Amino acid sequence: MSKLLLIEDDSGISTPLSLYLQNAGYEVILCERWDTAEDVFQREKPAIIILDINLPGKTGIEICRDIRAKSSTPIIMLSARESEEDKVALLELGADDYVSKPFSSRELVARIAAVMKRAQAKKETKNTKEIEFWKLWIDTKNMIVMTSGVEVILTKTEFSLLEYFIKNAKGIIKRESLMKDIIGYDNYIYDRTIDTHVKNLRKKLEWSIDIETVRGVWYRVNPIN
Repeated sequence: MSKLLLIEDDSGISTPLSLYLQNAGYEVILCERWDTAEDVFQREKPAIIILDINLPGKTGIEICRDIRAKSSTPIIMLSARESEEDKVALLELGADDYVSKPFSSRELVARIAAVMKRAQAKKETKNTKEIEFWKLWIDTKNMIVMTSGVEVILTKTEFSLLEYFIKNAKGIIKRESLMKDIIGYDNYIYDRTIDTHVKNLRKKLEWSIDIETVRGVWYRVNPIN
């Protein structure tokens, strides 16, 4: 049974949520503020933390920053704030996911499972091939791509394209080479398959890398600051 540290000062949320999480198979440790949760965190070493952003004393943002300075324990933030700026700021601080209030307990359990699965996969790949490329973290063995702590789901072809782009990022990449090496086509002139895959990859990674089309037949990968 995985230990889960829930830091939430609203009993109207924490009490029913704790029961739901326990029924879902988690050992829940509930704290209302960080000055008590910090000792619990050090002693119990939970597998994941569910952290409200608005807490008495230290805010969830400050707590997230403190935890990330010394631990990689997965963190899911709970907040009534829905602005894109808040979400981006928390993810950049190292939060693994962000759930807006009001939320479905069922959805939260699904997100917990997904975050823990990613964390476990990352832990298991410490001795395997990992690539850090600008804002991307890539596990080539398990085909996992993450940006700012969030997993990006790619198809097998999209992953192969991304890996090819990264390995050849210092120069321009010929469309012909992509067709032959990734798709396996020799007659690439009239086929637009590669363009569709690149378009989809570009859309999924638009905040992480810029896949530039050069004169219609070449590609170049640029960083996004």
